Amino acid sequence: MALKLKLKPNGSTPLYRQIEGAIRAAIDSHQLATGDRLPSVADLARQIGVNKLTAVKAFQQLEKAGLIRSEVGRGTFVASRGEATPSPGPAADARPDVARSMRRLREGYARGLRELMAMERPAGTINLSGGVPSSATIPDGSLERLTEEALKANPHRLYEYAGPAGLPELREALCATLSHRGIAVTPDEIIITNGSQQAVTLAAAWAHDEGRATICETPTFTGVPGAMMLFGHWVQSVGWQDGAPNLAELRALSESQRALFYTCPDFHNPTGLTVPTEARREIADWARRSDSCVLVDEIFRELRFEGEEPVSLYSLLAPGHRILIGSISKTFMPGLRIGYLVADRPLVRELLAYKRYMDVSGPSLMHAIAAQFLKSGYAKHLERMRAYYRLRRDAALKALEEFAPEGVRWTRPQGGFQLWVMMPAGASSVQLFLQGMEQGVAIVPGPAHDIDGRYLNCFRLGYGHCAPEEIRTGVRRLGSIINGLVARGAESAEPSGPGILV
Repeated sequence: MALKLKLKPNGSTPLYRQIEGAIRAAIDSHQLATGDRLPSVADLARQIGVNKLTAVKAFQQLEKAGLIRSEVGRGTFVASRGEATPSPGPAADARPDVARSMRRLREGYARGLRELMAMERPAGTINLSGGVPSSATIPDGSLERLTEEALKANPHRLYEYAGPAGLPELREALCATLSHRGIAVTPDEIIITNGSQQAVTLAAAWAHDEGRATICETPTFTGVPGAMMLFGHWVQSVGWQDGAPNLAELRALSESQRALFYTCPDFHNPTGLTVPTEARREIADWARRSDSCVLVDEIFRELRFEGEEPVSLYSLLAPGHRILIGSISKTFMPGLRIGYLVADRPLVRELLAYKRYMDVSGPSLMHAIAAQFLKSGYAKHLERMRAYYRLRRDAALKALEEFAPEGVRWTRPQGGFQLWVMMPAGASSVQLFLQGMEQGVAIVPGPAHDIDGRYLNCFRLGYGHCAPEEIRTGVRRLGSIINGLVARGAESAEPSGPGILV
């Protein structure tokens, strides 16, 4: 049916609130009766001349209030009074005390792993756990030179707030950088964040207010589901299968409501694998059909040193269904804490409201230094880093071939600085971590990459921090420990980890 709504585009009340109020009034006055079908979000947006996201937000507020209900494949209808609103996930169907207990169990497990990983490392420990580039990759004097260059042109501009979106010159420099990756954006589609972690947190806050389910691939960097859980989300996970997130699981989890789905498709953390183009197209099609949004983490994308680069997942996603996050921490200097978020303008406007309350503004000087780096030395630095990591990847693969016991398998990344090792079933990566620390080598056990503690027989091996000869020594020590673990308790020679190898 057609809805006749009178809106005030220049009024003080947001448009989505005006739409919500008008539909509420129509329901209260019985112009809309229980069971009446409402226009689709796309049709309503077209009828009244607003952005689709505005209509989506109005419908979500009405659904939260129990005034309307959505049925997958049928449409949206006026609900009977007192009708239950859709649940945000499995935990909502449980009794409140059960849901709280489950959440505390997850949080307690994650806290225990964090404390384990924070163990003091003996001097001389070979660091095969690193998730950031080695400081040795930054030439001496780089920060001083970039700071001096950033201050040459009108230093007074840096005395003021950069604003919640970030310093304009950095957003402009990022536009040029992203265009080389095939992503055409404008400065007003970018928000500079305090590392990519703040970008994830912004998306999580938005998903909470939108009433979206949150889904995260697994294994993953658990800072992502951790940020989502801060806002009370019951995070659901989708495992990797055949080198990509399992699409059947993704479809099943998003049958009843819109979702925010996080994925790292390029040199995935922790496996180092890259999602094939066809699987990217399938994810984009799922997002469109389910009216979901994909949080695309391209933090490692620029570190490819071999193979053909697939099209960016972000560019395949339809407007309104995508958020891109990235950072120059993983390619240059973690201490700068320069991350960024890219989205279509209507969504950026919404996210800026959250950003204002989080930090008002990022540090102008750091933004200016990052902008100077992107303009004057980033391309050459990337060339150097790709060669640096390729040399170390090759050293890690060669050492694994030489020292890994029978039944151990691993991924072969085409970029980045980490790979995933799968031991025979029964071998514990937590035990490997503890014994490795005793023998002077550090890794990241598999359960540290899953909010529910799976992948016990797997571990992440980061090769970016060490020289090739250190990598060889570290892998040799790990191979010896794994031999002992397998001899004492392995049940078979087949890995029980995720089906990510084909």
